[in-house]
Amino acid sequence: MKKIMIMDQGDPVAYQILGKAKSLYGDDADYVMVKFHKAHNQAMRLMEKAIADEKPDVILIGATALGEEVAPALGIRLETGVAAHCIDIIRKEDELAFMVPAFGGKVIGEIFVPGWGPEHPAIATVKPGTFDDSKADCRVIDFDVMIEAGEIDSGRKTQGTFRLTGIEPRKHAKSDISKAQLIFCGGFGIGSTDNWQKIEKLAEKFGGGAGCTRPALDMDWGPDESSMIGTSGKTVKPKVYIGFGVSGAAHHVCGIKDADVIISINNDKDAEVFAVSDYKGVFDAEAVIDALLEEDR
Repeated sequence: MKKIMIMDQGDPVAYQILGKAKSLYGDDADYVMVKFHKAHNQAMRLMEKAIADEKPDVILIGATALGEEVAPALGIRLETGVAAHCIDIIRKEDELAFMVPAFGGKVIGEIFVPGWGPEHPAIATVKPGTFDDSKADCRVIDFDVMIEAGEIDSGRKTQGTFRLTGIEPRKHAKSDISKAQLIFCGGFGIGSTDNWQKIEKLAEKFGGGAGCTRPALDMDWGPDESSMIGTSGKTVKPKVYIGFGVSGAAHHVCGIKDADVIISINNDKDAEVFAVSDYKGVFDAEAVIDALLEEDR
């Protein structure tokens, strides 16, 4: 019987992964969830303890900022392979194929970890939102509770002297695109921070989420990576996705491929995004955004 370990960082992605794992192995595997989201600075040490105690065959971790630090470090310490940013996991008899976008999302590669097992577990990170939410149950190791109860030394030490030199407020997205059924997305073609703010107003007006592409984020128009959609951002599954000034680069399209309806507005009639769109409009994105904001509802 295989043993599958999932790292719970207090994010829904842990149970999304659990649901996928159970669809692959059903009752033929032992599933254990390691919880410690209140102890981020001890993530590596606690995961190593759990792995030493449980000896899992597979370790699955959400591709969050924390997960992307822990997974490769575990790979080095355990001398095993790590498949990063998986968008699917396929069981092929006794092997697991981790599906990972490559070349900007233009190719989906199959990653295999040779010789995986309790001594060298296969490790993979999975993009949040890739799999459906799940309420599946499994055995849980809750390090947060164990630390609070004094069963485990937190390992936290105070060393040296710290001095606060300043505080810089962090911008946050006004809406959560992870579960939004309607998403308005701004690409490089929106052209300015002002137009991004208009997209956020659209999301507020129509009860949706506001997302952006990597180029829009790099221009500092979007608030942070929590709003970015694509292979290096979030995978979304809205009923309706409306893109403004989105070129249709493969690394963004990978993040919206499961949307029920894709509507694209771009002033370039040959924009690549039109090839994957259900409805397209060759219009100036700003003009359409303004018209929607003025629409009574």
